[in-house]
Order: sequence, then C-alpha cells, then structure tokens
Amino acid sequence: MAERQLLGGRWRRHGAVIPPDRRELEAQGWRTTMDYRENHVRAWDGRLRQLHVRWFAEAERDGEEDPTVVAASASTEARAWARLRAEADTVDVRVRRQRSGERADVGLRADV
Repeated sequence: MAERQLLGGRWRRHGAVIPPDRRELEAQGWRTTMDYRENHVRAWDGRLRQLHVRWFAEAERDGEEDPTVVAASASTEARAWARLRAEADTVDVRVRRQRSGERADVGLRADV
C-alpha cells in the first residue's frame, strides 16, 4: 500500500487511485491494462472539428487449460472498466456452467 502521512488532520495517500472495477478484477486474478485513443476530425482548412475519444480496457487470466482474455471499450475510463468487469463476470459464469454441465449460453446477453 502507498505510504501515508498525516496532513492537516487527514491521512494522505500517495500514488494513483485505482478505480473500484479495476481493483475488483485484479483481486479476482485478472491482469488489466488500459489504452486511450483519440481520433481528430478536421475541416478542409485543418481546423479541429471533433475529437472522438475511446478507452480500451483489457484483462487476461491464466486458467487451468488456456489463458482467458476479455476486452471492452467506452467513451470514458469508468465505463470501460465497468464494461470490462461485466465481460469478466460473464466469462466466470460460463466457466462455472461448463464445469457443472449446464449450457453455457443460457441466460447470457451478447451485447454487454
């Protein structure tokens, strides 16, 4: 954990704050990464007209047989982490169902 020191009656934490969804994924054994991309849309004279921002989150986990990789993207960092966590939870449900002999695709949404 980051070193703390008392500052004005409050504990101060050094370092970056990890988003809750990412913290939970890493606690479950996923290795996570985040990538940021932006696309500049310019007018014919070169002026910037629009900026398309996209955050790409990925996670991988070594399994018993093969490594599992999940990915998600969104227009904000928080939404990308939330979508990635939902994808990882979906994978966990599929694995549990496969181990128990149930159909893996029952009750799962494809558009998460």
